[in-house]
Amino acid sequence: MSNKVENIGNQYTSERNRKKKRQQKKMRVVRRRITVFGGLLLAIIIILSIMLVVQKHSNDQAAVERKHKEEQFQKKQDEELALKEELNNLNDKDYIEKIARDDYYLSNKGEVIFKLPNDKKSSDSQSSDSN
Repeated sequence: MSNKVENIGNQYTSERNRKKKRQQKKMRVVRRRITVFGGLLLAIIIILSIMLVVQKHSNDQAAVERKHKEEQFQKKQDEELALKEELNNLNDKDYIEKIARDDYYLSNKGEVIFKLPNDKKSSDSQSSDSN
């Protein structure tokens, strides 16, 4: 017996070979399409992942900035309340009189102001005058 195998040249085998070739072409086309669509899908996933990371980073920065702005806003509100309270006090005659007596040593007619040794404000002003 010989080791050679020969194709039979009949219609059935030639048709079968054509079908195999068409099937192989179709498979190549399908593989190419799958490769292209898989690559596109992979590219879309990578782009979306990058966008997700960038957006997360942006959101974190915005949250930090928002927290900082809220702290500044709270400080401004506290400052506004203090200024309103001071404004109300400055409209009160008793408060103005108290400040004038304590800070500027002003007195009403007939009153005498005595300086005590335990008075911190007067000792501070004396030490600053010495320097």
